[in-house]
Amino acid sequence: MVHTWQSDHLKKLELANVEAGDLVLCGAFADRAPMLQALDEQRVAFVAPLESRSDLEWLLRGLHLHPNIRHLVLCGDDLRIAGEALLALWQDGLDAEGAIAGGRGRLCEEIDADAVDTLRRDVKLLDWRGRSLPGLGEGIQGLPLLAPERKPQLLPDPEIPSRKVFLSRRTSFPLYANDLGDSWLQLLNLCLRIGGEKQTAEGERLAEALNVVVTVGLPVIAEDLEVDVAQPEDFPSFFDFGAEDFERYYERFDAPGSSDDVARNDYGGRLRAREGRDQIEIVCDRLKQSLDAQSATIVIHEPGDLVNSTFAPNAISATFNVVDQSLYGSFVLRSADVYSDWPLEAMALIRLQHDVAKRLELEPGAATFIVHAAHLYERDWQRAERVLAESFRRPLPLQVDHSGVFLFGNDGGQARGMLLDHDAGTIFWEDAFDSPIDLSWYIIDAMPWLLPQHMRYVGQECASLLRAMQERECYLQG
Repeated sequence: MVHTWQSDHLKKLELANVEAGDLVLCGAFADRAPMLQALDEQRVAFVAPLESRSDLEWLLRGLHLHPNIRHLVLCGDDLRIAGEALLALWQDGLDAEGAIAGGRGRLCEEIDADAVDTLRRDVKLLDWRGRSLPGLGEGIQGLPLLAPERKPQLLPDPEIPSRKVFLSRRTSFPLYANDLGDSWLQLLNLCLRIGGEKQTAEGERLAEALNVVVTVGLPVIAEDLEVDVAQPEDFPSFFDFGAEDFERYYERFDAPGSSDDVARNDYGGRLRAREGRDQIEIVCDRLKQSLDAQSATIVIHEPGDLVNSTFAPNAISATFNVVDQSLYGSFVLRSADVYSDWPLEAMALIRLQHDVAKRLELEPGAATFIVHAAHLYERDWQRAERVLAESFRRPLPLQVDHSGVFLFGNDGGQARGMLLDHDAGTIFWEDAFDSPIDLSWYIIDAMPWLLPQHMRYVGQECASLLRAMQERECYLQG
């Protein structure tokens, strides 16, 4: 399937004087239409969204299609950090590997360094984020009128790869990851491989997995509880943003309030100023009353969001529980755009969990995300395939399972299994079966709390035990 400027992106623009206007406005704003009423529509070619990597790439294609455009104005509130990638492109272009400076990922293969450099030379980029509409109008009046210096150029359209969809139970998928980067790779893989296909009202397809439960095991730092979630070395190279971008995003996430035109991501106002009360302070006070017995929940959605969810945050609630002096976080999300939204929102919620843990002088525990609808738009299928091909390395090394360790053996012709704690001081379970196959099936069915990798190990060892028993050899557990 091939998408074009006309079929895919033109309908997302607010058009003014597209054939002769010398200026384009782009950015993250809830409603673009009122902007044109307050600006010089003769000079403005169109107003474009800039909320995702796909929006950025379509914008570049549009600038090549319309050589009359000589000024590109970045405005609004760039909560989704796509504007930072645009600024980096104009400042540094693409490097030898086709990457954007600052750990901001890459563009699609159809847009190369030469295509970017042509625009950098011919189109002036202005960072006017935060300006009011009157301020934008005054700034536009002061820009010089420049004649076109190049011809229209049609860049290759992005191709949407076809998906081979595996059969699945369609709902309830538990995922476990040691870090946020791996959780993202697993979500991309899940949506691409088994996501049911849907179509939006605008005609765009998406792959969707229902009721995904993602548990991210956070590092335990007991010394001083200083946790730097957003250090550059912690950022996977396959993310489309870097540490500086995340810090900018989190400032807005953590702020007491934010402007109306980014209400969809107005986490700060909902967390800090819900009916005049700081929910984070309330949570901390509640947990301090009884760390071991109490749980505390922050409600992020408002009642009106159920009626009009277009500009509501993805997260519904955040619940914190204390277990063995560690603070565990449980976050419920109504939906998540896995490619564009998940890494930023999940990292911000994890940072929030760390902040609460620090206030309570506790260690951070795992963070669990219950995502009712994890979806991947077709515009990002090619990007997701590339990330998985380059970075999704499996199988992972065997992880330590908190559930304990198994011992297996041949007990007079019976397959005996035993589950002990890691110090081998306590036996949790012990039983014997006629066959190692029955032993492995019992463990898998009766102990769903085991890590998937631990289940893999159980199957591997029971297969070795079966061979040893059949060939009357000594079994040595690996």
